[in-house]
Amino acid sequence: MNNKCLIQGYQGSYHETAMRSYFGPSEYEAIPCDSFDILAKGLDDGVANIAVMAIENSIAGSILQNYRILREHDLEIIGEQYLRIQHQLMALPNQNMNDIHTVISHPMAINQCLEFLNKYPGIERKEFSDTALAAKEIFEQKKSGVAAIASRLAAEIYNLNVIAKDIETVTSNYTRFFTVQKKKNEIIEAADKASIYLKVKHERGSLLEVLEVINNNFINLSKLQSFPVLGEVQEYYFYLDLEFDSLDDYKRCIKVLKDKCVSCETMGLYKRASVPRKESINAIAE
Repeated sequence: MNNKCLIQGYQGSYHETAMRSYFGPSEYEAIPCDSFDILAKGLDDGVANIAVMAIENSIAGSILQNYRILREHDLEIIGEQYLRIQHQLMALPNQNMNDIHTVISHPMAINQCLEFLNKYPGIERKEFSDTALAAKEIFEQKKSGVAAIASRLAAEIYNLNVIAKDIETVTSNYTRFFTVQKKKNEIIEAADKASIYLKVKHERGSLLEVLEVINNNFINLSKLQSFPVLGEVQEYYFYLDLEFDSLDDYKRCIKVLKDKCVSCETMGLYKRASVPRKESINAIAE
């Protein structure tokens, strides 16, 4: 059994937290990847059979490149989850806020913690390529007076002291992660959600006709995203998330869509995830 799971980022990253949350803390070994393209190539090359990749964030929006990666590398979505992003401020043991002169982290993490950071105008902020790498650098180089914004898991891995907990400005900050593999066209009988790509004719009413088919088959459209067709003018693909109570409803719907659309492709059938309650988040990294 290949018990390796590719993640974007490094040991202690939010991707690793998501992997542990989805599979359990000891089911898979995380294999870090510098980018999502490298992650996808790792699946192509058989480095691992499975991967966890972020697809959207409730603050930053969709990660558009990852829809391209899913399609170009022929990946199949087999699961999803929503992880609340909780930022911790961490430093070497025996340090507190009075000792800190610099905070380092990924620019997105810094921006998500501005309300807290603005309380300390004397502390310099420096952008770093990755939240977990920022924590790792403090640990490896024993940087006194420097704190990182990263996950609770990073603090545990790199033996750093959390000097300020949950410093994110928006507490309803969730990232949606997909669990993916190379396409096998698996049918999960318990599936109640699907992700599909389709292309319609460039003429009036064509997209409306698609929406009517979805509605007439008792299916909820929970996401609709458009993408330009590479090299074409006024030509678009559409990415859709469909939620349903009956797999038969979905199969009937997709059959009609394939007849009505220029192209229609299922990217994955999987179980719909619920957004975890805030009080359940603390157990994720344990």
